[in-house]
Amino acid sequence: MTTGAPEPLLALTNVNTFYGQAQVHFDLSITVGRGHIVCLLGGNASGKSTTMKIILGLVKPRSGEVTFDGASLIGLTTPQIVRRGIASVPEARRLFADMSVRENILMGAFVRNDREAIARDLDKMLTLFPKLGQRLSQRAGSLSGGEQQMVAMARALMSRPRMIVMDEPTMGLSPLYVDRVLELIRTINQEGVSVFMVEQNASLALEIAHEAYVLQTGKIVLSGSARTLKDDPRVRDAYLGGSEAA
Repeated sequence: MTTGAPEPLLALTNVNTFYGQAQVHFDLSITVGRGHIVCLLGGNASGKSTTMKIILGLVKPRSGEVTFDGASLIGLTTPQIVRRGIASVPEARRLFADMSVRENILMGAFVRNDREAIARDLDKMLTLFPKLGQRLSQRAGSLSGGEQQMVAMARALMSRPRMIVMDEPTMGLSPLYVDRVLELIRTINQEGVSVFMVEQNASLALEIAHEAYVLQTGKIVLSGSARTLKDDPRVRDAYLGGSEAA
């Protein structure tokens, strides 16, 4: 993939985050360029999930700045941030299990009131995710993991976001659905939506990303183009199975 220097859309700058006395981030700085896919790699307790929560306004950093399209997100509520153009595909999908697939997808349009456009966008989601068209009246909780992930992605797109943040989008999926979800992420990005993703499958994430960051105990220890990091022996050893995977 090409890795130019696009205009920043999302920027976290010198972010320091605490839970009580425990510091989670240490001068964390991450940039997501307009139109790019950026992945954040890291082990357990590295601060990845807290990074997502900061972007969505669920956790407020003690210091530092978070901007989206040049405007600060600090102090905004999650609905306000969604209205700015950021949508979330959370870890484990977080669907309303007893509601139908249709109802779950339409929940993504809760910040909108343009009913005709919402109906057109629902049709667009069923074109992008054709299997969901056969499941619209089915309980979301009865779907397979891969199908639930597609519902979560469709729900996020219903807000017409400029950026989607995705937390472990391939976790727990079969190999068939892993490939399909990554293909869909690439398709969504090609339609102009920027993507920031935390992903445990480093090899596949680096295949579709433009840039990547490696987070260890709250500090960025490596960053650069995804292609460069995929060839970095430190990344291979930590995430890609060592030198034999090269």
